[in-house]
Amino acid sequence: MADGPVRCYLLPMGAGKIRPDIEAAVRDIVEQDMRPFGLLSVTVKEIVDPDGDAVLMVDARYAPVELPTDPKIVAGLVTKLRDRLWGMGEGRVPRIRHHFFDGHKF
Repeated sequence: MADGPVRCYLLPMGAGKIRPDIEAAVRDIVEQDMRPFGLLSVTVKEIVDPDGDAVLMVDARYAPVELPTDPKIVAGLVTKLRDRLWGMGEGRVPRIRHHFFDGHKF
């Protein structure tokens, strides 16, 4: 059991929906940059962060590969996503969780 109060965040009615073109843009960018490093899947959903702001959570899962992942590409991914999405009128900030296998090389 966690110490302290439990925080619960509710989305406004109708929130949580992601336009198909926004989801497609996220998938395209992540796949383009991360496929060589074993990318298996990309999921996109809206969550509420601890500050109460709606954000786009991108989960990227990877398979084992021998090619080391370039940290510069990983670091630049959020900027690429943000620039493209904001250009499409999306106001939520993207956040990425990379789920690499144990022993993944960088």
